[in-house]
Amino acid sequence: MKLLTAATSFLLVHSINAFVTPSFTAKPSTNLRSSSSALDAYKKVFVAGGSKGVGRSIIDKLLADGSEVVALLRSDDQIAEIGAIDGVTAIKGDAFEYKSIEGAMDGCDAAISTLGAGQ
Repeated sequence: MKLLTAATSFLLVHSINAFVTPSFTAKPSTNLRSSSSALDAYKKVFVAGGSKGVGRSIIDKLLADGSEVVALLRSDDQIAEIGAIDGVTAIKGDAFEYKSIEGAMDGCDAAISTLGAGQ
């Protein structure tokens, strides 16, 4: 497994606007805030792999920008920790099992995956 340097992680987190891919299943909200952020159109974002590291930083950035987050997490400890954050809906599941994510992305304007190696 390759580890990201702190500088690389910083660049990834702060360049999140460049990695947003629109969902083809839902239209982005049309009432944009007055900020220039490209994330303004994304009111609800699905994040797989957001329990720590870059994924957790992305969740924090999305929340700071006013987006709601649906986080797909593997363990009960992760559910308790991330689910306690205002603006986050935590769902237990495995991103490699269709049943885990079926319906979880409903209503989301975008999806971000920061999946790493499982333990």
